[in-house]
Amino acid sequence: MPRPLRVILLCAILLALGGCAGQALPTPVATSADASLDAAWLLDQVKALTTPEMAGRAAGTPGADRAAQHIAQVFREAGLRPGGEDGYFQWFEVTTGVRLGQPTRLRVRRGDLSLDYAVGESFVPFRFSESGRVQGEVVFAGYGITAPDLNYDDYANLDVTGKIVLVLTHEPRERDETSPFRRPEAFHYTELRHKVINARERGARAIILVTDELNHKDEPETLTPLRGSSASQWGIVAVHASRRVAGALLTGSGTTLAQLQQEIDARLEPRSRPLPGGTVELEVALARERGRTANVVGILPGRDPRLRDEAIVIGGHYDHLGTGMEFSLAPHRVGEIHPGADDNASGTAAVMALARAFARVGGARRTLVFAAFTAEELGLLGSTHYVRSPSIPLDRTMAMLNLDSVGRMQGNRVNVMGVDSARELRALVSEIGAKLGLELRLTGDAFGPSDHTAFYTQDRPVLFFFTGTHEDYHRPTDTWEKIDAEGLRRVALAAYRVASRLANQETGLAFVKPEAGPSRGRGGGGYGPYFGSIPDFSDSPVPGVRLGGVRPGSPAEKAGLKGGDIIVKFAGVVVRNLDDLTFALRTRRAGDTVEVIYLRDGTEHAVRTTLEQRR
Repeated sequence: MPRPLRVILLCAILLALGGCAGQALPTPVATSADASLDAAWLLDQVKALTTPEMAGRAAGTPGADRAAQHIAQVFREAGLRPGGEDGYFQWFEVTTGVRLGQPTRLRVRRGDLSLDYAVGESFVPFRFSESGRVQGEVVFAGYGITAPDLNYDDYANLDVTGKIVLVLTHEPRERDETSPFRRPEAFHYTELRHKVINARERGARAIILVTDELNHKDEPETLTPLRGSSASQWGIVAVHASRRVAGALLTGSGTTLAQLQQEIDARLEPRSRPLPGGTVELEVALARERGRTANVVGILPGRDPRLRDEAIVIGGHYDHLGTGMEFSLAPHRVGEIHPGADDNASGTAAVMALARAFARVGGARRTLVFAAFTAEELGLLGSTHYVRSPSIPLDRTMAMLNLDSVGRMQGNRVNVMGVDSARELRALVSEIGAKLGLELRLTGDAFGPSDHTAFYTQDRPVLFFFTGTHEDYHRPTDTWEKIDAEGLRRVALAAYRVASRLANQETGLAFVKPEAGPSRGRGGGGYGPYFGSIPDFSDSPVPGVRLGGVRPGSPAEKAGLKGGDIIVKFAGVVVRNLDDLTFALRTRRAGDTVEVIYLRDGTEHAVRTTLEQRR
């Protein structure tokens, strides 16, 4: 009989005899579990989750299902009670992919000449493209960038209303370290999101992107595969085309794509222009596919009759990007497995290790819930599903500890967010970090793009453990060989000791609403002015961005917005999804007063608010 079962059985016998009263239960000794947090075992779990058979663990794929079965088996062997509706599994639906339909075609007409280009060979629709048929004139719009802060605009004095724009990928002077576009705050101008939504907002009906030639002529020209699982469309027909197609569109213009790029880069001035004669017929048909995916949840019941109805959730996401999807930061390698060793096989391994460690000491006074979330990479869908169907009611969930990307410790540094989400947490985390010799970087703010946010928006105290970004993030190079196994063990040990203290202390935690003020970095913020909205990542019944809440004192709160509202227009930009809202924010500056149109209980409202400086 495994040790945890012996302990639980003994406690049951003592209860029957009148023993095991709350104060009589011994607090588990941390050192007995410390030894079970083994670096080699943790690394073995990272290896298991990143094998070729797991295929990058994209939510809703067979690889992710294999990972879920592996995690469930670890929970089962540790003696955890199933916490899902189907054993250890909490199933729900997600968009799993985009499939090419018919007709999908591209035709260039010049007088009596008609050139047809094959889909998959000369062009491929982007997964976020609208379906539909567009016919019209073509306008060259350079890199498709509007950057008022850099005094650069490819659309200046250019009318593209109702037309098709031809745009280069990347940005001017891509490999020049002194280029203003290389500044961190200017990075987003090179993103597809900026180029595509910018064209849409300028009135274009379609956009054709072509890989720029100057800096990539020695690389094989590859088209972005039709992969990805986002359910959203960006309101415009969008395709990635070959330079051969661009050459046909520029015929008769007296210049080439490479010459135009050289002229732009030389002076950092646009060379946008209508292209002479001819029209393009572009038709795209896409179908979005749905599938199932599952959170994996195991429960270790509390030992104290007085406290066991309260719970601590320890979690991290096990899904990753599969073979790249739209979130890969190595677009030329989309189609290759992105193993996600650090993000987040490392955190999943830590969650499994903590489950085993707590089970070996017989649990804690409070109930412990171990959750491996899925579909985090699609927008925190798994953790959002959990808070709506929790294994232990949220009002009895004392705190949530999230481990995400904890396998690449740099020196002794560990980032911990959310330490001000309860009055007691900062001192507790500082004390434990000091005893372990860790260099802690503590952030009071808890909002950020990881699974703890779903709990924080429900007024639950949270802690987010994270060892920092690196050059392999969201790339095929995030492999198990680069994991710092001993560093991973130390992070897991810190999380174990924090969780043990919380799960065994007499009193609960006093949740603290966040103070006003933005943050930036991996835990949230980002670039652009500060608005203070907190997205609800679940599906909205109508196009728009549903809010999970707003930050106290933020421009969003001052405007009267609150959780449940759906933003449908921001600063003149139609908001269909979070990409639109991000684009709209980045087109404005701190101090700008903007109009926000939102739905509340089906009724449209309009308010104005002034954006603030991000700190």
